Amino acid sequence: MTRSLLLVALSSAFLLAACGGQPADDHGHAHDDDGGHAHGDDSEHAHGGDDHAHDDGGHGEDEHGHGGGIVVTDFTDTAELFVEFPPLAVGQQSPFAAHFTRLDDFTPVAEGRVIVRLAGGGAPEETFTATPSATAGIFRPVAIPRYDAVRDVTVILEAGRLVSVHRLGEYRVHPSAEAAEASMPDEAEEEGLIPFLKEQQWQVDFATAEAVPARLFMSVRAPASLMPAPGGDARLAAQTEGIILGGDEGFPQIGDRVERGQVLARITPNLGGDQDYAGLIADREAAAVAVRAAQSEFDRVSSLASEGAVAQRRVDEASATLQTARARMRAANARLNTVQGGNSGGVAVRAPISGEIAQVSVGVGSYSEAGAPLFRIVDASRMRLVAEVAEVDTPLSQPQGAWFTLLGSDDAVDISDHNSRLIAAGAAVDPLRRTTPVIFEFDNDAGFSAGTLVTARVRLGDVFEGPVIPAEAIVDEMGISVVFVMSDGENWRRQPVQIAVRDGGLVGISGGLDAGDRVATRGAYLIHLAATGPAEAGHGHAH
Repeated sequence: MTRSLLLVALSSAFLLAACGGQPADDHGHAHDDDGGHAHGDDSEHAHGGDDHAHDDGGHGEDEHGHGGGIVVTDFTDTAELFVEFPPLAVGQQSPFAAHFTRLDDFTPVAEGRVIVRLAGGGAPEETFTATPSATAGIFRPVAIPRYDAVRDVTVILEAGRLVSVHRLGEYRVHPSAEAAEASMPDEAEEEGLIPFLKEQQWQVDFATAEAVPARLFMSVRAPASLMPAPGGDARLAAQTEGIILGGDEGFPQIGDRVERGQVLARITPNLGGDQDYAGLIADREAAAVAVRAAQSEFDRVSSLASEGAVAQRRVDEASATLQTARARMRAANARLNTVQGGNSGGVAVRAPISGEIAQVSVGVGSYSEAGAPLFRIVDASRMRLVAEVAEVDTPLSQPQGAWFTLLGSDDAVDISDHNSRLIAAGAAVDPLRRTTPVIFEFDNDAGFSAGTLVTARVRLGDVFEGPVIPAEAIVDEMGISVVFVMSDGENWRRQPVQIAVRDGGLVGISGGLDAGDRVATRGAYLIHLAATGPAEAGHGHAH
């Protein structure tokens, strides 16, 4: 099954379940006669009391009449409240269906308690409390007001460290149920809304974001590559011909970390002439025999001299012969040690920089010509982004920064976050490709490999000012850029937009969206699928 078909099936399953495929207690969205959510037996309420909670500050409130009920969506810094409740009437049960979503991870709040507080209007404060219902994220306090007055309605969530206060505004408590029902105008629902319910949102990777006024730099797109900074790429060649042997710590392999000055390998020079390895062994053995003979003769002559049997001249001659034999022995050992690659033998190949072995061109015991490649060492701690900007896009002023994406990925890496600096821009145009290099240097904290091909965006000096949203909110519908704007917590409006600039993971919108609008980001494509699904799946609630 393709990804698109899977998403269609998932979206359709969600919508069909919301349309009455399950009991109301399973998904919390069967409507009662008042037009609000049906409520199970898990509601509880209390009267009186003076509850206090920290005020996070409300914003983003959206209120609608909804089939005879009231629908409000409100955000604090920590939580989203989507609540439905019928008009308030003295002595009448007004069940609240309060859906709470954490804004740090957009998961349902499944613990704690919710307090509905009625205050003001010259009447005593009233509070009504409920613990979580059987459906995670939904609380169902029931308000039974006692006073005919205009009341400030506040919904408070207390869930451990998460305290979120939502001031919904002033609502009239009517003297009777008939007056309350008559207070709600019979308004037609906004045309074209796409239902995507809280229970659906909570089951998928879903998030929203507010369009905020911001400044973004304009940018140009360019193919680019990541290269080590100067001094971060060393290629080692053989200084002489000979046999390759291991270094002080064995023979290096690709990926090994080496330090500057470390002996990576040794090269035993070519012996030349008719000399071979066996001949060197024979020379050393012959020299050893000569040393033993000279030592024995020296000892014998010295003993005779001490008894006056021989002249001192004989002792001096024997001593000279012993010293000569020892010198030949040392020379033979040195020649053999050189060939065998001992710690002090052979030509040492040392690492000129610290870094990782990126390439090994020889093996232990292989023969290498002078100048042949041996190793490549790369220090990738500092990298360069080399972007080949088209001649027509070459910036007329200093570029302000850059970001890039790996091939096949949408995740942007902004080098401004990695101690970047501009190295060069527009020094010369390549006569064949008609491009000019723009080069930035940055700390390679993420460990990108040298030579990686990427797609870069080079920031120019021109600035966009206007509403900005995450790039993941954009859905491409056959070349048209579309976002899904929240009408209320469970209904969305398809909105084509004009993209003015892309800057890293953000986009600036020049038309179709206002600052303060809230759009779907992660999961926006599922709303797109819901919008294009069967007509019978268009309604999210069972009436």
